[in-house]
Amino acid sequence: MEGLTNLMEETVMKKIAQIWPQTQYCQCEKCRLDVAAFALNRLPAKYVRSLEGALIHRFETETTQNDAEITSVVYNAIRRIGEDPHH
Repeated sequence: MEGLTNLMEETVMKKIAQIWPQTQYCQCEKCRLDVAAFALNRLPAKYVRSLEGALIHRFETETTQNDAEITSVVYNAIRRIGEDPHH
């Protein structure tokens, strides 16, 4: 791992992949990126530059409170984009 990495982006993309298939909304690439952008603009960035930082972030996001917040934001993003897709 070199440079800076926003691990919240990875976390949000995983959460989208987990939740989205359970919905009936469009799942095209454009909608997926719109959902990710919507969610990421509502969550704090988590930049790291080392493996140690990445491990700490992964531990923190697995707590019930953080996971619930991320899940809520991603679900809201899926619903909002799904109800009004930009294509």
